[in-house]
Amino acid sequence: MSRLPNQARNLPLNVRAAAAIELLADRERQVLSLLLLERLTLIETSAALNLSAQQVERSFSKAIAALETELGAARSTRRVA
Repeated sequence: MSRLPNQARNLPLNVRAAAAIELLADRERQVLSLLLLERLTLIETSAALNLSAQQVERSFSKAIAALETELGAARSTRRVA
């Protein structure tokens, strides 16, 4: 179930994605930022956040699943005529 407000569902994908990222837990947001934006490796991200590699992997997986849920739920509300 989506946590995005109903009015956000008709906004452009980049706006919905930004809103969905804001809904993530701090750790999940940090992991996404370091891995995807800063392009750090798993080991570098783990060291930067003082986490194990397994914790980084788990946080990344949770973040991606949450984004898929939010953006999938938002996308599925649009009907094609």
